[in-house]
Amino acid sequence: MSSDASKRPSRVIAIPASFLPTIRKLMNWASARRRAIRSVGMIASASLLATILGVLGSLAQAHFISPDDLGFVRKYSVVSSYAVFLNLGLFSILHREYPVLIGQGQPERARRTVAIVQSWCLLVSTVVCCILSIIMIAELFQGHLREASAWFIQIIAVWGTLYTEYLGCTYRSGQEFERLAKGQFLSAISGVAVVPLFWIWPFPTLVLRSVAGSILCSLYLHVVRPVKVGWCLPLQEFSTLVKRGLRLYVGTYLRYSFWLTVEIWLMLKFAGDSGVGLFVFSKMIATAGAQLSMAINQVYLPRLAQKYGQNGGNVSECLKFVVRPALLNSGISVLIICGFWLFLPPLIQYAFPHYLAAVPLIRVLVLQTILVSVSMPLYMISITENYLTQILAAIIGLAVFIGVSFALQHQIYQGVAVAWGTLAGQAAFAMVCFFGLIVSEKRRKG
Repeated sequence: MSSDASKRPSRVIAIPASFLPTIRKLMNWASARRRAIRSVGMIASASLLATILGVLGSLAQAHFISPDDLGFVRKYSVVSSYAVFLNLGLFSILHREYPVLIGQGQPERARRTVAIVQSWCLLVSTVVCCILSIIMIAELFQGHLREASAWFIQIIAVWGTLYTEYLGCTYRSGQEFERLAKGQFLSAISGVAVVPLFWIWPFPTLVLRSVAGSILCSLYLHVVRPVKVGWCLPLQEFSTLVKRGLRLYVGTYLRYSFWLTVEIWLMLKFAGDSGVGLFVFSKMIATAGAQLSMAINQVYLPRLAQKYGQNGGNVSECLKFVVRPALLNSGISVLIICGFWLFLPPLIQYAFPHYLAAVPLIRVLVLQTILVSVSMPLYMISITENYLTQILAAIIGLAVFIGVSFALQHQIYQGVAVAWGTLAGQAAFAMVCFFGLIVSEKRRKG
């Protein structure tokens, strides 16, 4: 027997048609946020796990490989270190060009740019690797197995430095970044998987561990690469891209590679070999603490470049676009810094007692996380190709870094002086870049 209530018609709430676009926008916004959070979490987790696995593998390796053997192999790495210059700044321009052209609605031109960079990387890496292969074979014929093994490591390293790095430049969306993070994680896993072989063949395992991760990562990223293009290397377009890329690459090189060289040199001067070891260890820990902030930046930077292409080069609109994620990133970085300051010292004392002296260094260097979190707008320097501001900021930052380090070396522990110096220099770099963006935008509007 049915009740009166069951006979009543169900009431349907009618939504005005004018509200539907707003509801769709809210749903799309919520979906985009969920995807962004998922991508950031996966990228940060994969990077952190890869760092931890790399450290564990290196610690295990140290039990079987003498410093002489390790130094013998590592001295050949100067080859791959210099091979990075053969990218001719094309990686810097590809990071900028591809998402901007997509935002401007020019997918074919974007793909052509990718094809040009790919063709150059394949050409130059093949030529260099063939030359190194001839040297390796010559060493084999002479019976120099250790030398041949070292050259084999450099062949794989050069290929990774050029072609694998190119592949990394083509990953732009959140889902693509997840694949890139998986490739890095697979590389770390392979490095740990071969560790048991050290008990049987120490030196051959050192060689295998040096190349296994790079080979596996390169193969994986090649198979899942998001942009598949053919051969294309027109000389005029190639030379134009190189001219633009080299201008940006000079500032990037000063900001990262040369900066690191100066850090090591100052630590060696102020604190000797032990100071360098403590600094490298501290830098590794501080970098691990910044993984989440770097992952957030990694997800939003391509969107920032695409936004620049969509709005016709309006820098102000692009900066407004990253205000919220930058503020969120800053809040997260403050929590990370507090956690490191409170919980890391007892952990270091328990797990790495020989590196307890690195705690003051780590506490200073981890403050760089806040600079990483607010650096998202600085990508506009590359997007707008404001290379003069980038170079000037790098030079001023280096000058502040060196000046502060020397000024503090007699006031506090020398190692911490270098850490405070690099922190001050990076802050100076950021301020000059911000000032340059403001000036260039005022000129554009004026």
